[in-house]
Amino acid sequence: MNYTEQEKEAIIQQFLPKIKHYALRYHYCVQNFLEVQDLISAGIKGLLEALNRYNPSLNVPLFSFLDYRIKGAILDEIRSCDVFSKEFRKKIEDVKKAYTELKNKGDEPTDEDIASYLNIKSEELQNVYQSIRASDIISLDENIEGENGDKLNLLNVISEQTNVFDEITFKELKDRLARAIDQLPQQEKLLISLYYFEELNMKEIAQILGVSVSRVSQLHGKILLKLKNLLDKN
Repeated sequence: MNYTEQEKEAIIQQFLPKIKHYALRYHYCVQNFLEVQDLISAGIKGLLEALNRYNPSLNVPLFSFLDYRIKGAILDEIRSCDVFSKEFRKKIEDVKKAYTELKNKGDEPTDEDIASYLNIKSEELQNVYQSIRASDIISLDENIEGENGDKLNLLNVISEQTNVFDEITFKELKDRLARAIDQLPQQEKLLISLYYFEELNMKEIAQILGVSVSRVSQLHGKILLKLKNLLDKN
């Protein structure tokens, strides 16, 4: 569809609160590398590109299409920022493998178990947890593959309650994720619910849980490791 500049400006103003919401929501994981305004600008760019691409014949509501593309554009901006060195990426991969190997041996591994297994300090492990959300190991790049070969990254599976593009195709993935979340302890379920479904930011969640923002970020990273492990098993 073709929009006049005046119409585009009106739509930008309408969606600006949503763009700012997503920018603030994801900024914490790259706050040392990107400004909030960088993510807001990416969201506006994604909105304008979506307006040019929108096709009413797809039977997808305009609001849903624009919202989906705004979020995607902001995440693309984060992906383009290579925030980790190869050495740090290896640390994240080591933690993921350690968790899986210890979990396969029996009970849920504690942070002390993982740190001891890797011969690293607890503070270093917490730093890894805090950075996992921004890494490409789980949240942004790594895909879950369904039985029919369809792929969707974990972030989208968690955050999209209803996939407006192909609900049937990804139903199996969402069912798997629901089963995995159901196996989490209550506090971790609450964090997932507050972040992905209530769409609260880290500061708001920290106030509800009575912990620091950095602790929420650490818990979030560890939960993603757990979910990935559970999804792989299922």
